[in-house]
Amino acid sequence: MKKPVPLIFSQSLKLLLIKFVLLSETIIAEPRAKTVMITCGHQVEHNTSIFVPNFVATMEKISEQMRSTGFGTAVTGTGPDDNYGLAQCYGDLSLLDCVLCYEEARTVLPQCFPYNSGRIYLDGCFMRSANYSFFNEYTGKEDRAVCGNTTKMSSGFQAAVKEAVLRGVRDALRNKGYARGKVVVSGTANESAYVLANCRRSLDVRSCKGCLKHASSSILRCLPSSEGRHSTPDAS
Repeated sequence: MKKPVPLIFSQSLKLLLIKFVLLSETIIAEPRAKTVMITCGHQVEHNTSIFVPNFVATMEKISEQMRSTGFGTAVTGTGPDDNYGLAQCYGDLSLLDCVLCYEEARTVLPQCFPYNSGRIYLDGCFMRSANYSFFNEYTGKEDRAVCGNTTKMSSGFQAAVKEAVLRGVRDALRNKGYARGKVVVSGTANESAYVLANCRRSLDVRSCKGCLKHASSSILRCLPSSEGRHSTPDAS
């Protein structure tokens, strides 16, 4: 039986994350390995004796790639026992912290067993596994904005958020799908709106652009709350 997950996810996206939040100026490096959401598919795996070793092999292949690039894809098996996997860290994470985040995701995702697909979103990385090639998918009917902190922010903060999101989309399209930045809230000394935008690396330029534009429009609906993310839940 699938375990209920009480945490609310905010994310890539299946494929993309755009996030805005009021933060302090002090940022401490960490793997950000807290599970935000895990979703599982609805189809039971075909053959346990094949599915499990295929899944393990896929995770091992991805692990090797994560250690050098912070992103990995792999495929193991054939037919109904195929296992496709993808993992990626957000661009602001150091490679060391990325590996730690991935290892946590790899430990938690097997909770989806005996279902043959699942996704897990951590604050610093995400992972997906399925029995078909999903690497080029970037949108779906269940796309939505997920709003976090419900603190109602000032009109000045809301204006800063809109500008930050606009810049995030623009800069990400110029920087291989990744951007981060901030806009100072007008009339304040220490308040800023922060944004992080990150397309999944398996997407081409056209798909990344479509995902970013859709997500940026969606996420602004979270205002006047102080935090929001664009999310594509698992519809497998």
